[in-house]
Amino acid sequence: MFIAISITAGAGLLVGVLSVILISRLQRESLLREAQAEAVTLLEEAKDRAESLKEEATLAAEEASEVVWSRYEKELSDLETRVKDLDEQVRTKRSRLDREYNGDRREVDQNQETLAAAEKIVRDRELSLREAKEKILQLRSQLRDRLKDVADLNIDALKADLVEKALADANIEASRKAAHVEEEAKANAEIIAKGILHTVLNRFPRPAPTERGIGIVEIPNPDVKVRMVGPGEANIRELERLSGVGLTITEKDTFQLASYDPVAREVTTRTLEKLLHEKAPNVETVRRLFEKTSGEVSRRVDNDGNKIAAELGARDLNPEIKKRLGQLRYRYSFAQNQHFHVAEVGWLCGILAAELGGTDRIMAKRAGLLHDVGKSMDHAIEGGHAVIGAEFIANHGERPEVIHAVKSHHYEEQPSTDLCYLVIAADAISGARPGARRSTVSVYNAKIEVLSAIAEGFPGVTKTLIFNAGREVRILVDSRRVDDRKALVLCRQIADKIEEECQYPGQIKVVVVRETAAAATAR
Repeated sequence: MFIAISITAGAGLLVGVLSVILISRLQRESLLREAQAEAVTLLEEAKDRAESLKEEATLAAEEASEVVWSRYEKELSDLETRVKDLDEQVRTKRSRLDREYNGDRREVDQNQETLAAAEKIVRDRELSLREAKEKILQLRSQLRDRLKDVADLNIDALKADLVEKALADANIEASRKAAHVEEEAKANAEIIAKGILHTVLNRFPRPAPTERGIGIVEIPNPDVKVRMVGPGEANIRELERLSGVGLTITEKDTFQLASYDPVAREVTTRTLEKLLHEKAPNVETVRRLFEKTSGEVSRRVDNDGNKIAAELGARDLNPEIKKRLGQLRYRYSFAQNQHFHVAEVGWLCGILAAELGGTDRIMAKRAGLLHDVGKSMDHAIEGGHAVIGAEFIANHGERPEVIHAVKSHHYEEQPSTDLCYLVIAADAISGARPGARRSTVSVYNAKIEVLSAIAEGFPGVTKTLIFNAGREVRILVDSRRVDDRKALVLCRQIADKIEEECQYPGQIKVVVVRETAAAATAR
C-alpha cells in the first residue's frame, strides 16, 4: 500500500512538473508571438516614418535647389555667355593665325623653289662649262694629230702655242660664262638676301652710339695751368711716369694726350680733370688722384665687361675675356665705339642665325661678341687684332668654332663654317650702316688714291673715276688695246686685287667702260 501510494504521489508530481513546463512553454510562445507582432508593428511604423522623412527631405532639397538656382541663375547665364564669347574669339584668332601661317609657309616654299631653280641653273652652267672644256681638249688633240700628219713641225713649240691659245680662249669663255652664271644666280639670291637683311635691321633698331673718345683736357685759365703743372712741371712729369701717357700743353692751353693704351688715356684724362679742381696740387696729390682714378676705371671696366657678357647671354666667359670686353669701351675705330660695336655684332649674328637657320643662335651671339676682342690688346703684341684675339680666347678656354670665327672674320684664316660668314656679315653691317662710323677727309683721300692706283696699274686703263664715296670704281679703257672679252677679265682682276689689298666696310662695285668710236669725213 505504501508502495502504491508512493507511485501515485510520484506520478502526480511528474504530472505537476510536466504541467508547469508545458504552461511555461506556452507562455513563452505567447510572449514570443506578442514580441514578434510588436516588432512587426514597430518595423512598419519605422518604415512609414522613414518614408515620411524621405519625402520631407526631398521637398526641402527641392526648395533649397530652387533658392540656390534663383540666386545664381543670372551669374551662370553670364558665365555661359562669356565662355561662348571666349570660344568664338579663340576660333577667330586660331583661324587668323592659320591663315598667316599658311601665307608665310607659301612664301618660304616660293623662296625655296626660287633658290632651288637658281642652284639648278648654276649646276647646268657648270656642266656646260665642263663639256666646253672637254670639247676644247678634244679639238686640240685632233688639231695636233692633223698637223703632225701634214707637216714636219716642232711638236713642243706647237704644243706650247696651242696650249697658250687654248688657255687664253678658255679663260675668256669661262670668264664670260662665269659672269653670266653669277648674274643669273644673284638675280634671285640678292632679293632673298636683301629681304633677310631688311628683317634683321628692323629687328635690331639700336641707334649708333654718339659717345666719342677724347684725348684733350682744356685748361680754364693761366692760374689753373700754373697750379696743375707745378714747380718745374713736376706734377705733369709724375703723371706721365705713373700712366705712361705723353702729355703736351698746346698753344690753346689744352692738355693733349698721346698713348697707344686707351685705358691709360682714360685714366690720365680723368686724373687731369680732377687735378683742375685742386687748390694746391703737388706730386703726392697727383699720386693719390691717379690711384683713385685707376681704381674707378678698373671697376668700371669689370662692370662693363660683366654687363655686356650678361646682355649677350655669355655669363660663363672667362673673367679675363670679360675684362678685355670692358676695356673696349675706350677703344674707337673710325670714331665708332668698339664696346658697343661688339655688342651690336653679337646681336646681329644671333638674329641672322635665327633668320637663316642651321646655326646655333647662342653660339652666333658669342662669336659676334668676341670677334674684336683683340683690339683691346697692347700694341706691343704683334699681329692683326683678329689673330691675337683668337689666340687670347683660345688660351682662356674658348670653344674651337668660336676661335675659328674670330680668327677668320678678316680672312687671316680662310672661313670654313657658316658661323664665320655670319660674323663677317654682321661686322660689315655694323660698320657700314649710316651713322656708325665717321671717316676723316684724309682717310677718304687715302682710300681714293689706293683704289685709283690699283686700277691704273693694269695695262689698257686710261682713266679711273671714283663714285658714291668710294663704293664704285668706274674704269675707262683703251678700246684698241682692250676688247670686249678682255674687259670682262680685267673687271674681275681689278675687283680681286681691291678685295685682296684693301680693308673697307661694305662692298665696292667695279665697272669697266670700253667705248668704240668711228669717224669718217665726207668730201
